[in-house]
Amino acid sequence: MRRLVGASRLNKEPTPMSAQQTLQKPNSIAELKGMITAAGLRLPEQQERVARKMLARPDIVAFGTISSVAGECVVSPSTVVRVANALGFDTFRELKCCFQQHLRSISGAARPVISKPPASAAPH
Repeated sequence: MRRLVGASRLNKEPTPMSAQQTLQKPNSIAELKGMITAAGLRLPEQQERVARKMLARPDIVAFGTISSVAGECVVSPSTVVRVANALGFDTFRELKCCFQQHLRSISGAARPVISKPPASAAPH
């Protein structure tokens, strides 16, 4: 097993958490990242690959299926479900909803502001 990320906030020493233990269900991607860091979550190599890919590319979860995420990460669909469970979600659908909400929240900030052309440029 390898460490996904992080160290304990209190003593700066790694506080590993095995994949058999799961995190409490997070309400956002930011909360998920914080929980992973604080818990020092350890996952088997394939599960870690999936978790890292999900966090780097939230769109593959938000718009994908278990099979499409598995294909993107070159793992079995059951590995994707195991990762969802290890991250505190009861189902892949719950994980997907969290990632969809994340993309909704950041998409508003990423929209360009379209301004009107100057009055002098308007046709007469």
